[in-house]
Amino acid sequence: MPLRTDDLLQARAAYDALEARAQSAERRAAELQALITQLRKLPPPEVDVLALLRQRILDLEAENLGLRKQLDQIAQLKTDLLVQDFVAAMGLAAAVGEASMPDRSVTSLAAKVQTYLAPAERGVGLRFQQPELGALAVGLSTTAFEVAKIPPALGIPAPRSLYAVLQDKQRLLAEPFLVSVAPAVQVLVKIAEMFANAGAWRFDYLAQAGAGLAASERELAKLLAQKVGGAAAAAYASAVEALAALTGSLTEKANPVAGDLLAMASALDQTTSALRGLEPISIFRA
Repeated sequence: MPLRTDDLLQARAAYDALEARAQSAERRAAELQALITQLRKLPPPEVDVLALLRQRILDLEAENLGLRKQLDQIAQLKTDLLVQDFVAAMGLAAAVGEASMPDRSVTSLAAKVQTYLAPAERGVGLRFQQPELGALAVGLSTTAFEVAKIPPALGIPAPRSLYAVLQDKQRLLAEPFLVSVAPAVQVLVKIAEMFANAGAWRFDYLAQAGAGLAASERELAKLLAQKVGGAAAAAYASAVEALAALTGSLTEKANPVAGDLLAMASALDQTTSALRGLEPISIFRA
């Protein structure tokens, strides 16, 4: 298009094109100025690099701290359990399982565990691997053992299970001359509760339950001493006091063993035998 023209339409078209170019240039200049302003606000490239380096240093320090904590855990590992205590605990678990069965017996129990072995004041200790150590736990040793029941000497009867002892006591207290006596009913109720929870028997539960039975039988012994008296009532009271003393100590014992459970079953059996020595008493008839 010529720069000089007498044609009004051509002049107007040229002016419109020039005005559009000017407006476009102004818009682009504004956008460029805004971009320059944003760029000026950003930190220099070397500042970003330093920030990344500082963050990496902080990450490495945090990782190093975590490794130090894990190493401290390894260094501070204590003996969790002596070997003999662990074996005794397994024996008690077998005895409790056997106590819940009236006509079954656990003759032996074997186990194999992987732990650390460490010297202890009273022998060799087992250090169980802590889950949080993960792959850091190395050098585990395998310890195998077996707990076997030794039969009694010839002529000595084998001890009965706790379940069978409680069944015998239950049958005796259900006799007509005792079934209407309040303390005897309390014992029957507690035995029924123990049988109902036989699947969840543990030593601490059995010790507490035995103490509860001793408390109820103590009330029965006092009633018999008042109403009947005599050597048989005194023998029963003595057997009940022995049961109460035993169960009281067992509820506070920190590391019970299988023999403690057998002792409690025997003490309960003795109270039943002493009560059976009393003749049927008419005063207690319903």
